[in-house]
Amino acid sequence: MSKLTTRQTLLRTLFMLAAIVLVCWFLPHNETFRYEYEVGKPWRYGRLTAPYDFPIYLSDSAIVQMEDSLRAQIVPRYTVRAGVQAKSLSEVQALRTRLSSDAYQHLLRLLERTYQAGIITGEERARLDRYGLPSALLLTEDEESPVTVPSAQLRSERQAYEQLRSDSLHGREYAPFALQRYVVANLELDTTALRIEYARLRQQISSTSGLVLAESRIIDQGEIVTPHTYDVLESYRREQQQRMTLGASDTMVALGRLLLVALVLCSVLLFFGLYRPWIYASQNEVFVAVGAIVLMAVLTSLAHRFAVGAVYLVPIGIVTILLSTFHGSRSAYYCHIIMVLLCSFIAPSHFEYLIIQSIIGMIIVFSLKDGLQERSQLLKVCIFTAIGYPGIYLLYTLANEGTLVNVSWPILLMMEVNAILLLISYILIEAMEYVFGFMSGVTLVELCNLGKGLLLRLSREASGTFQHSINVANIAANAASACGANPQLVRTGALYHDIGKLRDPQAFTENQPVGVNRHEQLSVEESVELIKRHVTDGVAMAREAKLPNEIIAFIQTHHGCSQVKYFYIKWCNEHPDQTPDLQFFSYAGPDPVTKEQCILMMADSIEAASKSLREVTPQKLSTLVDGIIRDMINSGRFNNAKITFLEIDQCRQSFVHDLEAIYRNRIEYPTLQAH
Repeated sequence: MSKLTTRQTLLRTLFMLAAIVLVCWFLPHNETFRYEYEVGKPWRYGRLTAPYDFPIYLSDSAIVQMEDSLRAQIVPRYTVRAGVQAKSLSEVQALRTRLSSDAYQHLLRLLERTYQAGIITGEERARLDRYGLPSALLLTEDEESPVTVPSAQLRSERQAYEQLRSDSLHGREYAPFALQRYVVANLELDTTALRIEYARLRQQISSTSGLVLAESRIIDQGEIVTPHTYDVLESYRREQQQRMTLGASDTMVALGRLLLVALVLCSVLLFFGLYRPWIYASQNEVFVAVGAIVLMAVLTSLAHRFAVGAVYLVPIGIVTILLSTFHGSRSAYYCHIIMVLLCSFIAPSHFEYLIIQSIIGMIIVFSLKDGLQERSQLLKVCIFTAIGYPGIYLLYTLANEGTLVNVSWPILLMMEVNAILLLISYILIEAMEYVFGFMSGVTLVELCNLGKGLLLRLSREASGTFQHSINVANIAANAASACGANPQLVRTGALYHDIGKLRDPQAFTENQPVGVNRHEQLSVEESVELIKRHVTDGVAMAREAKLPNEIIAFIQTHHGCSQVKYFYIKWCNEHPDQTPDLQFFSYAGPDPVTKEQCILMMADSIEAASKSLREVTPQKLSTLVDGIIRDMINSGRFNNAKITFLEIDQCRQSFVHDLEAIYRNRIEYPTLQAH
């Protein structure tokens, strides 16, 4: 594994902890019964047997009906609120001077009769009407025991007010006044007595309707869920939740989930560290991979809460496409499996989800192979996924139920929408390239367009360098294919590796007219500075053109820290008694660190040196290639690179083969003789 700095380790640790906690937070809580079922639908799972005795609980609707019937049996008991009537009659005296004498006296009599009959709140009146209670108990201050009164005589505050307003004698005279202020409930419900009576009656009624014995069959695959079976399944689910609550604390459950999610997520880091160290060493690439997995788990959790089967609406394949494009197909599929494992914890039919999504991941990876190189590949992925989703789902249903009659059409529709949503990947690829500096195969192909940008300038202003770059790109790409490197990346890097020569094309032999050499008028020191500058100029031009960092790295490393050999040897021959300054004659570097950069360094030197051969034969080409590569190895150019001797030898054979093809003589065409 690559070593990380203390700061990198701390940031990565905090990020992973946050990711683990976030996933655990969105995992379903208190879901020990992982089955989906509806009345009238077939049971999609295997035989379900009761593992222990449990009661058949009444349904919620049955319990509500039972409770309503109990409340209808309870006679409410009211007590008189002291002082309410006296206060109201006292306040109404304010109307003595505003009403006629008859109207005022009549109002007092009406209020007294109403209060004596009893006034209750509107809520209590509605309760009496809802349960159809014919009578109520009334306890007055003068009575030791309650008396039974008809419930019809008890009026709500609004009913009492309406009675005053509609009085046939003086109703019109009362209308301008706010009489509702004088009508206040003087009876109060005895809630304590009500609760005691309800509890007594409730104890006499059982909330269960039967008992399921251990080892008895509840339902088998393909059977229709009847209302009775539905109640049994709901009772089993409830019993499981109760047993889990009694058998383990919430803390232990949370701890178990935390450790399980941590194990799954940390395996991603372990995979990168063991098999993809260059990804492990990049903070951005690790954060993007783990963050994308966590995001899909969160979206799956939200979709699960939204609707049954909506987990198939979440396009987790987008992450697989992105990672395949930037990290490679193997890393993408491993992350896909980790993502499916996490999401299967959330999905209701977890095994079904695991099977379907795992196969979909294979389809996506096989369709892309080495990542997204062309737009047409993304369309192909969407088509294959749109066919694969329903196909796998139908096969899984057929294998489990033996029929396709009970296929869920909404789930099939969600799967098709999922396949269409994969098109968003193209936009996300460009966004990730811009934000994180990643580079996709599509970008590499676009950068290889010879008809625009720096490459167009190179073809017009430095045609010799342009032809050299084309040749280097071809032989380097073939060598990359031979040793398992990325040929498209090498080709793109080779096309841009010498763009710095655009600053002064005539300073380089391949661009000079025949018989003209500017360096004959310059000192060795001036020539060295001029030659070395094409690397720094190239980096500056690449950054100005906003080329990806991986392409800029090819410009920086295509000479590494080697010497400007021609002028180094020339200076040594002219100054035999002096010690040369190696740093002055050396390029700034750095040396190559990736396999692709090593291939470009070899291809660049070999293609340039092959032009100096006066006589080209297969033996001389092989000797030239062997000598250049051996010199690079001995000088330590590949010491920091991830390339093996076997891969170097594979590149060597490819270089020799391509150079022989380039310099192979064609037959001489005969001259037509005049007759």
